[in-house]
Amino acid sequence: MRTAVPGDYDPVCSLLNSEQLPTSDLRPDLDHFLIAELNDIPVAVLGLDPYGKDGLLRSMIVKREFRRHGIASKLVTELESYARHQGIEMLYLVTNTAEDYFSRKGFNIITRTDVPDTVAVSAEFNGLCPASSTLMRKSI
Repeated sequence: MRTAVPGDYDPVCSLLNSEQLPTSDLRPDLDHFLIAELNDIPVAVLGLDPYGKDGLLRSMIVKREFRRHGIASKLVTELESYARHQGIEMLYLVTNTAEDYFSRKGFNIITRTDVPDTVAVSAEFNGLCPASSTLMRKSI
């Protein structure tokens, strides 16, 4: 597992596109992204958009053939630690498919009114993810 670098942009976009995850707001520097790789090829990615003391966990994907090997758990644990060191106290996320997974990781379902304005203005909350998506948060 390592911190993403700008040269990872195309492989990360390809990985996210493979599961129809949004990439239009992805910054080329991939600041605050972690990558798990095998033989120098990304097999999983997870990002963080910091907003002061709040953070938006985003773009989590593990290639299908590498799922159920604990990679996602390691990414989440590492990203939570990274976020704490950045001064983030609360993590938010938007999901369409991983509600049960993140519930097991300590995230709780919330409503849109529970999301602070700093996070609510993000692209994830404003059109990239469907209004029917589940919103979750966790104090870290």
